[in-house]
Amino acid sequence: MAYLSFTTRNFTAPVLPASGDLRVSLARLLLGATTVGATPVALGARPRPLIELCWRVALAGANLEEDPSSDRWVRTEANHRLDRSEKSAVSYFLGMTQAKITCEMLLGVPHLVHLDAILAILGQRANKSRPDFVGFDLASMTYTIAVEAKGRSWERDDDVTNKAKEQAQLLPTIVTTSSSVRAASVASFDTDGYWVAYLEDPAGPYEQLVSLTAGDTLVAYYRPLVAALLTAGTDRELSDDLTLFARMPDIDMMLGIPRIIVATFDRLPLTGRIPTRQLAYAGARLSDTLPNLPGKPEASVVGQNWVSRGNSEAESPASCTGWDGVHVTLGPSWFPS
Repeated sequence: MAYLSFTTRNFTAPVLPASGDLRVSLARLLLGATTVGATPVALGARPRPLIELCWRVALAGANLEEDPSSDRWVRTEANHRLDRSEKSAVSYFLGMTQAKITCEMLLGVPHLVHLDAILAILGQRANKSRPDFVGFDLASMTYTIAVEAKGRSWERDDDVTNKAKEQAQLLPTIVTTSSSVRAASVASFDTDGYWVAYLEDPAGPYEQLVSLTAGDTLVAYYRPLVAALLTAGTDRELSDDLTLFARMPDIDMMLGIPRIIVATFDRLPLTGRIPTRQLAYAGARLSDTLPNLPGKPEASVVGQNWVSRGNSEAESPASCTGWDGVHVTLGPSWFPS
């Protein structure tokens, strides 16, 4: 179990500590890689949700590891061998993964979705300059969050932070919410080589791009995960009354999604645009399921429980369930003796 040091600035809702050390298990790291956004590849060529999910998990696992001497996340030897262009692509993905982890555990926002993914199912387009992700707080659903995620293979500088702040200010409004939070998230490595997080809510006015609903966000969030689960094939022995599980032997991982969420997609296309009526129905149904997820009551005390939650996950580093209801369990090959 390794620590992720974080620094925050200018957040007022929710109120965050200025700095701290967040305990992040390997399962939490890979859950973040699995669930962040919606697979960007699905917006272009024919999507392959299971393979894309496996790619995400492998990329995170191949480039970050726990340093037992410091209990910190550091780059792997494989990462050090990458050339400059390869490192840029990996750093971008690790920046997205870190944003997903910190937004859930520090801000109470487990559903972080690529803005482009939401607009794709609506048949719309955004401006060229825009935030990477949108989401909303799970506890009250009273504020929208826009996140611009950056990743660096070295130390964070003012230039990358300012770029992230500029794009985070282009905030789409979500029609069911009443206030807004922006987050410029920068993942980098400090002078000791430790993976660290920086989050800032940029001051000043924001530009509204498009009105979205929480339901649109949820459909875009869960659709690629459900598609991956169904492609892998659900396991009757592992599944129970509440959750459907699938084995993914190629990456030695088990994925679980609540049955009620999977059932919502029974009659929806798992790729491409979704007809307006179907989208509205599915979005409303998913919104109605949120109170039944285990993370809903916990999210109401997000500012108080990030330490205890990290400590609790440290006791079972091979498994993790997000506040979104998605579960991963890692096999023994992830923990070489």
